[in-house]
This record gives sequence, structure tokens and C-alpha cells, in this order.
Amino acid sequence: MLRNLLLTIGIVLATSLVVFPQTSGTLQGKVIDKDTKEELPFVNIVLEVGGSQVGGASSDINGKYVIKPIPPGKYDIRASFIGYNEMLIRGVQINANQTRFHDIEMASSAIGLEEVVIVDYKVPLIDKDKTVSGGTVTQEEIQKMPNRSVGAIAATIGGVFSRDGEAGNVRGARGDGTRYYIDGMPVIGSLAIPQSAIAQQSVILGGLPAQYGDATGGVIEVTTRGPSRIFGAGIELETSEFLDPFGYNRVGLNLNGPIFRKKTDDPNKKGQSLLGYFLGGDFTYRQDGRPMSGDMYRGTDEYISYLQGTPLVPSGLETGGTFVSGDYTRMSDLEKIKTTSNTSRYDINLIGKIDVRTGPTVNLTFGGSYSYNRGNNFNYGHSLFNYDKNALSYSQTWRVFGRFTQRFPNDPEKNSLIKNVYYSIQADYQSFLGSTHDPDHKKDVFKYGYIGSFNSHLARNYTLGSDTIDG
Repeated sequence: MLRNLLLTIGIVLATSLVVFPQTSGTLQGKVIDKDTKEELPFVNIVLEVGGSQVGGASSDINGKYVIKPIPPGKYDIRASFIGYNEMLIRGVQINANQTRFHDIEMASSAIGLEEVVIVDYKVPLIDKDKTVSGGTVTQEEIQKMPNRSVGAIAATIGGVFSRDGEAGNVRGARGDGTRYYIDGMPVIGSLAIPQSAIAQQSVILGGLPAQYGDATGGVIEVTTRGPSRIFGAGIELETSEFLDPFGYNRVGLNLNGPIFRKKTDDPNKKGQSLLGYFLGGDFTYRQDGRPMSGDMYRGTDEYISYLQGTPLVPSGLETGGTFVSGDYTRMSDLEKIKTTSNTSRYDINLIGKIDVRTGPTVNLTFGGSYSYNRGNNFNYGHSLFNYDKNALSYSQTWRVFGRFTQRFPNDPEKNSLIKNVYYSIQADYQSFLGSTHDPDHKKDVFKYGYIGSFNSHLARNYTLGSDTIDG
């Protein structure tokens, strides 16, 4: 054991690593006798999700136990000990960068009958590990929200300024004073991820942990859902086609489950998942990419054709010259519209994770995400006559990462020098690419700024005047 640890430390020291914020939590507490209140040592404690083990520990001589690292989410705690009824505590919420304290009371099994005591977890009124200001939004709370984007979720926390339903600044700081993290990666590019992929989101306003640096505003950390040990799928359909003229449509998909399972001797029981996956995607189309609250107008097709054919009219003044035809626009030349013109936009957001369980204390996770959006930008100055020249913009962001985690749990049966310790090594890469350009010129840089050649057309211009001699 010591030789393996020294080898691991040597590899870490010989490799250039980047420290990343941990998006995991910790569960600890004490196991006691329900009647005598005495500590129970060597109790086997298992952390489960979907009926499959994701972590575990044994209580020490003083009845204390610690399980870490734990990805944020809801888990079941199963405690077993000879001479006591097995305990199952359901729905324990684990938050990122926090320690959840929970003591387990076990009842003695005086009668030799197998019995499992099942209780529901109750959230304590006082959080013992509340060392930072801010808030955490769980997956169950996110699913009940009408808008589940990263910015909209953050705006529900006090201290975050809301702008058009999305997060603006934090604690009055400038926009660049807020740092965003997704699965431990500092965000470069787009924040968009599938709505169904968000497992938990935390907003830290004060008392920032050391791993986040010196963010002047705050930290918004997103943890995405991980692979499941059981198969599951979901689909979401949203549309406003029959309710308003803005043409909002969204299709959300998610799929998770095991790929390979460990074989068992009992054919009626499924073995533990050794390789699991999670896939999520959002596809959104907006016919009106920039809805307006007030009345909107644009020129009629006939009037715009007139302006294009006759851009200038004689001034009629003694000094001569011309006026812009658009200066003589009347309300009868305009039509009232319900949506902005030429501002349609579509977005594609994809995410995936693969979890490889290489051993009881070793986890290997690979993941990535891709975001792409394309559409025409709204321009108020173009909205009357030149909406067909709205700039075309697009952007794409993709991220990939790999994380290796090894735990050294407390095992009273083994005489180990290292207990209740874990380490994680993560490597990630991100790329962002975006462009905004003229819808006709696009990427042809030689067309921009080129005026071209013109043919002059001269016409006599008569104006009303008076003779200087006889008036």
C-alpha cells in the first residue's frame, strides 16, 4: 500500500498539473446505538444511487465515518452491522464544496429476523458547514423552474442582479468580476448547456474558497448530471406557436444508463454497472430572436422598393441640392408588425459523459459538451427599411475533459497509514470560435469598405426665384 502511494506521489510531482476547483461534496457523521447512544465501531456504510454503490466507508473506533469525494446529487445511505437492523436513509442531498453531516442511529435486532429500517432524510434547519454566503439550487428545484438556463437559475439567488430573466452582475460588481465554472472548468465561450443536464448549481457571493482565486463579484458553479446505473430517458417539447407570434420551439432529450455490468451468480439480479453513460441535448429555434415590448413598425414592400429606386429627391431650394427620400416618410408608408424582422436564430447544445468504474476505490470519468448558435442580430436602426441587412452571427464552443479519482477510505481491518484521503487529476480543453459579419459579404474581407465606381447622371434643377433688376 505504501509503495503504491509513493509511486502515485512521484507521478504527480513529475507531471505538470493544473489545480481545478473540486465539484464534489463530503458526507460524514457518527453511528450510534439508538437506545444506549453509544458509538458503534466497524459499521459498514454504503452510499448508493439507483441501487448501485458509488462510495462507502467503515466507522472508526469512535463510531465516526467519512465518505468523499461525492458528486453533487441525492443519495441513499445503507448501514449494516452484525446484531443490528440494517438502516436505509433515502434522499440525502449532497452539495458541491460542502460537508453534509448526518448521524445514523441503529436499533439492536433482539429477534433473529431480518429487518431493514427505511427512513426519509430530513434537511436540517442549520447547516453546520455553511461557511460561504450564497445559495445552491438542486436538480429537483431546477426541474420546477420555467426557465432553466444557467443565467436564469443564478438569478434566483439573492445578491444576483436579474436582467431580462438572466443573471446580470453579482453584488453590483462588473460583469467580468463573476467567474463561471462547469464541472470544475473555468468557462471560456458560451454558457449554454442542455437544461436537463444541470444536476446542481451554486452561487458563491462571499467567503470564496481558496481554489477560486480572487473573483471580485462572485462564483457561479454548475455541476452536470453523471452517468446512471439504471437505464432512463426523457424528452421535452416546448412551443409557443399557438400562443404568441414569436415562434419559440425547443426539443430536449436526455438518455442515461449502463453499458457493461458486472456478472453475478444470481440470474435474477443485475450486476453492478462498470461502464455508464449520460447524453443530453437541446435544439431551439426562435423565429423572433429579439422580442420587443412596445409597438413596432416597418416600411411596406412598395415603399421600400420606392426608396431603393429613388434614394434622393431634388431639394427645390435656390441653393439646389437633394434631400434623402426617407426624410419624407409618413405613417401611411409603414405597417405595424408583431415581431422583429429577420432576427430568427437557432441553437444546438449537446453534452455527454462516460463513467468507468475500474475498481472499488477508483473512478475514471470522460465528458464533453458542444454548443452552436446561428442567427441574425436585431438592429433598431435597421428595423424600418434595412432589416434585410441585419448582421449574421454564429459561435461554437466545445469542451472535453478526463478525470481520475482515487480514494483511500478508512478500513479498520487494514493497518494503513493513509485514511480518509482522496486525490483527483483532471485534464480539460476548451475552444471558442465566433464571428459576426454582413449577410451578403460574409467572410470575403475584400468586399468590406469597397465603395466602387459610379456613373454620374446630371439633371436640371429648377427653383422659384425673383429677378434682381425688376423683381
